[in-house]
Order: sequence, then structure tokens, then C-alpha cells
Amino acid sequence: MTETLTSPTTGKTLVRAGVRATTLTRFDEAKPIPVQREFIEVVVFDSRLLSRGSQWGHAAIEIDGTVYSRAPILFFKGGYRKYLIGNTRRWRTKPDGTIGKGVYRDAVGLLMWVSLREKALIRDELERRVAVNAKYSLFDNSCSSNVADVLELAGIMARDPRAFGELTPVMPAELLGVLKKSNRLVETRNYKKGWEGGASANW
Repeated sequence: MTETLTSPTTGKTLVRAGVRATTLTRFDEAKPIPVQREFIEVVVFDSRLLSRGSQWGHAAIEIDGTVYSRAPILFFKGGYRKYLIGNTRRWRTKPDGTIGKGVYRDAVGLLMWVSLREKALIRDELERRVAVNAKYSLFDNSCSSNVADVLELAGIMARDPRAFGELTPVMPAELLGVLKKSNRLVETRNYKKGWEGGASANW
């Protein structure tokens, strides 16, 4: 039997032509937002008194397997896995095949979600900074300030808002503390001394 309804304003008889479900969930449930998510990782290392600029720790950022890190000598760009191994092991294999001394320290990786556009924005800015290779400065061109700068280009808070903006140096510990509270954080990974690499069981 055809269902009918009388219009309360015109008095006309309305006939149901069809039923369409506009959402897959109930009206009182949260609706999913289908946005493509990409992922980047910010890694923060322990302090090391013997390394120039690392007395307060160190920070780097990884995008699609490539790590970017401002060091006192240059703006480093390279493979992420080898970079982690070189920083967490006592000994490492250098690019020429010889055995060299590793940095041997713990690290925390923060996996963050970004949009495709945000990831491209961050990568392009990092590539620009690598090419320019501006002089290192503990105050405004350090490892952690570079990470904070590019994250904030994508709208991700990466420094204490109570500080005096760029007049206050960004320390790795501050970067870690702020990002741990971010709604962009997906996973925290612990890279201990002697990290083997590869399997998530080693995080």
C-alpha cells in the first residue's frame, strides 16, 4: 500500500516516492570524515655532553623514509633507518663500509598525522632549508627550532605558547612535551640504545 502524507501548509496529499539513506550511521552517532591521512615522524634524542649542540638533546623529522635534521655543521638529509641506527648503537657501519662509532643514546619517535597538502608543504620547506644551509644558531636555527617551524607551517603547535615566540629558543624537551599533547599524535615509539630496526617489537 502506498504511503501518503497530508501537507500541513497546503492540505495537499503527498505520496512517498522513495527512501534514501544519506548516512551509514544513526542520527545520534558521530559521522566519520573521510580525509586521506599521511604520516610523518618527529624523533627527539637524549642529550649528549660530548656532542656540540646536543647538550640539551637533539630533534629530527622524517617524511617517507627520509630524515631531515639541522646539525651544527650542515642541514642533514638521509635515510631514516640508518640515521636511527647511527644514533642508538654504540658502533655503526659507515657509508664506505667501515665500522665507526655511533652516538649511542635513547630516542622517542612521535608519529603524527597530516594531510597530503600539509606533508607536501613541510617537505618543500625542509628541502628549501637543506639547499640554503643557513648558519647554525642555538637560538633561531637549531635542530628543534627547524622542526617546530615546519610543523607550525602546517598548523601544528610545536612550541610552548607562553614563550616569547622566536625570541625564545626551542629545546628538544619542549618540542617533545608539546607534541605529546597534540591531537595529531598517532603513536609514540621508543628507540632504545642498541635499537635493531625493522620490527615494531623493537620500538
